[in-house]
Parts: sequence; C-alpha cells; structure tokens
Amino acid sequence: MANSIPAQNVAINLANQTLGGFTVEVKGEQISVGRIDFFFMAATSSTYTSNAGVAGTNVTNITLVDPNGAIIAGPADGAVVKNGHGKVRFTDTVTFPVGTGIYTLKGKFSTTFTTNNVFQASTTPSADWATVRGLTTGNSITPSPTSVITANQMTIKAGALAVSVSSVPIAQTVIAGSSQFLFANYVLDGTGSGEDLRLTSIPVVYHAASGGSATDNTNCKLYDGSTVVSVAVNPSASGSSTNFTFLSNGLTLPKGTSKTLGLKCDVIGGSTGSYGWGIEGDDNENGANSADWTGVSGLTSGQTIAQTITESSGQLMSAASGGTINVVLDSGSPSYKIVAAGQTGVELAKIRFSATNEDIDLKQVALIISGAASNTPVDLVGRQVTLWEGSTQVGTAVFPTSYGATSSAIAIGSFRIPRNGAKVLTIKGDIAGVSVDGPMVRSGDLLKVNYDGANAGLNGNYGTGASSGNTINGATTVTASQGVRIMKAYPSFAYYTVPTTSLNNAANQKIYRFSVTANNGDVALFKFSFTVGSSTLSDSAAKLHSYKLYVYTDLLFTTIDSNFTSSGAINNGAAYVANLPPGKTAVSIYPDKTGWEVATTTYTVSSGVTRYFELRATAAGLSTVTTSKDTITVQLDGDAAFPTDHQAATVLTPLGDMGAAGVSAAVGVDSAADNDFIWSPISTTTQVTVYDFDYTNGYQVSGLPASGMSQNTFQSQ
Repeated sequence: MANSIPAQNVAINLANQTLGGFTVEVKGEQISVGRIDFFFMAATSSTYTSNAGVAGTNVTNITLVDPNGAIIAGPADGAVVKNGHGKVRFTDTVTFPVGTGIYTLKGKFSTTFTTNNVFQASTTPSADWATVRGLTTGNSITPSPTSVITANQMTIKAGALAVSVSSVPIAQTVIAGSSQFLFANYVLDGTGSGEDLRLTSIPVVYHAASGGSATDNTNCKLYDGSTVVSVAVNPSASGSSTNFTFLSNGLTLPKGTSKTLGLKCDVIGGSTGSYGWGIEGDDNENGANSADWTGVSGLTSGQTIAQTITESSGQLMSAASGGTINVVLDSGSPSYKIVAAGQTGVELAKIRFSATNEDIDLKQVALIISGAASNTPVDLVGRQVTLWEGSTQVGTAVFPTSYGATSSAIAIGSFRIPRNGAKVLTIKGDIAGVSVDGPMVRSGDLLKVNYDGANAGLNGNYGTGASSGNTINGATTVTASQGVRIMKAYPSFAYYTVPTTSLNNAANQKIYRFSVTANNGDVALFKFSFTVGSSTLSDSAAKLHSYKLYVYTDLLFTTIDSNFTSSGAINNGAAYVANLPPGKTAVSIYPDKTGWEVATTTYTVSSGVTRYFELRATAAGLSTVTTSKDTITVQLDGDAAFPTDHQAATVLTPLGDMGAAGVSAAVGVDSAADNDFIWSPISTTTQVTVYDFDYTNGYQVSGLPASGMSQNTFQSQ
C-alpha cells in the first residue's frame, strides 16, 4: 500500500523532507532485502509529461525510515533515468520484521526545484526489490505485488507567509476605560509554505481619527487565543509603523496551517476618537513587505521568508463614554387571560432589555400598574411582584401607596444585559383573594404591570456599565402588557362529538355537546348562544325548533342532573325559533325552570365539578330525497371582546367592570354587543341572583374561542 503518508507540502533545500510512504506487511518470518529501487518523477504539473523533469540528481541525501523513525537504508543520492526523472537505489541489506509497518522515504530537494513543482515516488516490489530471503528458512521470496505502487503526491513549496487583517471584529463602539479590547485579528497563513515558520516580530500600522490621540490606546498585545505572545506596546504616534516583538524564541507557524492573532489594547478613560489597526505592504512607512521585513524565517533552514501582504487599514473602533439601555415588551409576554383569585406565581409581563456599546448590569427597575380605573395594587398579595431571569429570582418590587414601584437592588451580575444582545425580565405576582372581607371585594379587575419609562435614574430605572462603570439610566419607553383578568372563579369549556351527524324529521335530535368545568370556585351560568344555519334549505316548511339544553353529570351523557329541573333541561320551556331558510339563526338558551325567554335564575356548577351539556331540537320539513339532502350546521358561540356597554349606565352604580346579567337594557351584560355566553364567578354573595353586579361574558374563557367552538354539520335523512 502506498497511500500511508498523506499528500503534503515539502520544502526546498531542506533535509529530511517527506518524499512518500509505503506500507510493508511481512508474514511468517522476518525477511531481508539486499537491494531496493525507488523511482520518482518531478515536474511542473501532475501529468509528469514534460521533458523538463527536475528529479534525478536534484534529490539527494535520500533515506528509508522505519516506523520508529530510524534510518534503515541510505543515505543515497538520486540518479537520472529518463527526461530528467530519476531513481534511488539502496544497496544496504534491510531487515523487515513480521507484521505491518509504514516506511517513509525522506530526502532533500535542491534549489533547482521551484514552488508548486510536484513530486511522486513509486516502486514495483516484484522487480525492484532484489535478494529477498526469509531469515529463518533461508528461502528466496518474490515480493508482491507485481504491479507498480505509487506514493501520494508531494507539492514542493518554498517557505511562504501571507498576512491579512480579518473582517472580524467589525467596526463597533468601544467604551473609554475598557481593558484589553479586541481591535483587530491578524491572519498568518502558512498553508502555502513548504516548511515551518518562525516569526520574531510583525510590523503593523496604527491610526487614530475623529479627534482621537495615538496615545489613547495603551498596553497593546498580540494574543494566540487567550495567551499573550508579544511584548506590550504603547503607541506614540498615529500613522507610523508599530512593531510587535514575539516572546521567547518567537512564534512558530507549522507549514500547511494558519493562525489568527488578536490585537488587544487598553483604552484610556475619556477617549472620544476612532482607532484602527491594520497592515500595509511594500512601502517605506510600514516595512511589512518581502524586501525589508526580516522577522520571518524558516524554522529549520533559517532562511528569511518573503511575505505576501494584503493591505488593510483595519476596522475603525469608536470610543464612547458608556452604553445605553433599550426596553420593549417581549414577544413572549403573556396574552390577556383569566386568572383565579388566590393564584400564585402568575406571569404578568416579560420585559426585554437590550444594551449597546457594552454589557450592562441592571441594578434597579421601576414598574407601574397601568389602567388605574380597572385595577389597584391591592390585587397583589402584599402589593408585591417578583422579578425573574429565567428560573432565578433577581428582585422584588412593592407598590407601597400608589400605582408605581421601584424594585429592590439587583445584585451585580444577576441580570447582565449583553452588549448588542438582549435579556428578558419576567414579572410575576401572587393574586390576592376575593371575598366580602377583602382584600378584593369583587371580580373583574384587569391587572396590568408594566415597565415605567417615566422613572429613569437612581430612583427608578438604571444600570451599571460593565466596562465603563458608569451609571446608565434606563429607557424612557413605557410598555403595554395585555394584563390578567382576575375572577373569584372561572369556567372552562371542552367540545364533544354527537352520536350521529344524520338528522331525521323528529323530536329530540341531538345536535351539540360540550362540557363546563368550574375552576377555583362555584360558577353561575346565565346564557348560552348557538348559531344554527343552512345554505341548502329551500322549503319554507323546513325548520329546527323547540330547542332544549340538557345537563348531565357524566361523560357518557347518560345521567341527567335533575337538581335544576326533573327532566335535566335547564330551559324547561323549549326555545322555539322561526323557520331556517335562508342563512343562519341565533338560538339563545337561558336557565329557566318555567319558560325559555325570561331568565329569572342561573344554573350553578360547583367548584371542581364538570357538567356535560347536550343541545336537542325538533327537526321538521327536511328533505328526505336522496339526491337533494339538506345540510345544517350548529355551533356554540363565543365572545370577541370584554363587555363594556353596561359600564356607561348611570343607575345601579357603582358598576365597575362587571355588570348585572340582564336586568334591563341599560345595565345588563346581555345588552352588550358581545353577549353570547354570560356567567358569574359568584364573588361575594351566597344567594346568586341575576341582579348581582357580578356577571361578564365569554371573552377569553378557556376552550371557548371568540369565533365559536367546533362546528357540527348534519345531513337530513
């Protein structure tokens, strides 16, 4: 096998360069070889067809090295065989042990070779290895294979170094007073070099602009990763060559590799200019060129290496006195939702802080409870919220006597806003209880806690610059969270499929099923609304009528709740609705023990209990013709907005955010534009009436979308 040693760059005029490698496998007994020939070709291209081969006598001091690095044959010089190509013959007797080993050809390329010449060695063991015998048996052996085996191609390279300035870091702001700020990255590229390189120094160019002084940058050093590799430099003049000397015996760059060095400096306090670090080519000012930069040499040869310079002024870094803080409501901040009185750890808002120019430690934050007409600090246990960074609490804030609060001190590092990045502060609170004795005496408060941009400075929002140490006032914006609606208790809905989607012209057709669960307390139900419609009915006699809503205690809809009415219907009188065609018909169901149009009471679901509802109707006049079936849809309706119409009333005040169920058009929630589902959290009364100012609609009730619950579609039979 001949590809044991990978293709690589090799140097000119340097001993012990890799010419190729071969794997030798010996079985049964050690063998000795009395003569070994290797052939080699070298040319300006990998086709080797040129008559101007440069191998032959121009490859000298050739050795064969065993897997342990010991020379087992040679040295010998190459000889010309044809077209300038050559061979080497080893006449040393070489012993190969039993087993498999990688053997390397090494030698020296004369200065006749030029950069990018290619070289390749080969041998045919059956013909080119002679006097091969087993050391135990003494038998003659013919090595295999009988075909030529060719080593990987080597590319001849003179020592070379290319130097450029990386585009990273980009131009940016540096805080005056910063220590070891990264101004530039220098790329040292030795991938085109035939030998390892040693750098003792590197000349770079430095310039200060926009009113900056050259002496604003001090204690400048080159870093290889986190390791300092140069003597510190204090620039004295802008625009001049600034030479960095590498520590100890210099910096080593292995051939075929590249390395990036970072240049870092301190920036003195009060600096206001712009600063750039670059490199220039063949000019008298900089000296970073092949003619007079003598700080690079071959590690082994000691020869001075010419460099290729990509000129660059570097990226300008502009000094500033400190960073800035920006604030917005985070996209992950909670949407409007209903929460229970007494609920703990409720997320109220997520505030997104971002920083420019430097990392900033948030030290204090000011908050405000927005919408004073619909809430009060009493809504919070202890009038307090807690502040979180992820799962870690970083502070608290108490609303002492008003709607504004300033947080406790936030420890340095507890909430560090990254430079040109962001961090989210989560505000949580424990919701106070609702009862006759307080602290809240009614449901319906809409609690909104927000960042108060009007309170900036040491008494409100501020942070400390991690680099500058300056006090940085917070942003002056005010966020607008959607808030949480506080209810003593609240319902949640779930949809269930009906047994069949076929309708017959008969009574008690089951057309809709759903459940209501009471959470955190008893819930009183006052009104359900359904939309029944069809686009196919044409017969004026076709209709659904006599709607009744039955309530069950079990998921299988088998056991009626007879506590309200003996039949289980919460509207004892069937709701009669006019003929269907055309379009849609609204069907309203009120709990009523005697009729169906005048709701005088409510149906109560006890805390933690789920009740299952089934809407039935009588179908009449539907088509029974197979080719012209009638299609009818049924849906439970939701509400798109919190009701406010009743709040404008001037009677039966104070109204607050909740209203009576439907006492009159002036004050009842049933008079609101969004009045499809009406319910009460039974906040403080023990005797529920429709006159209590404790009713609201279905806006954002869990499981009941504003667009309505899932629609059922039926076909006549």
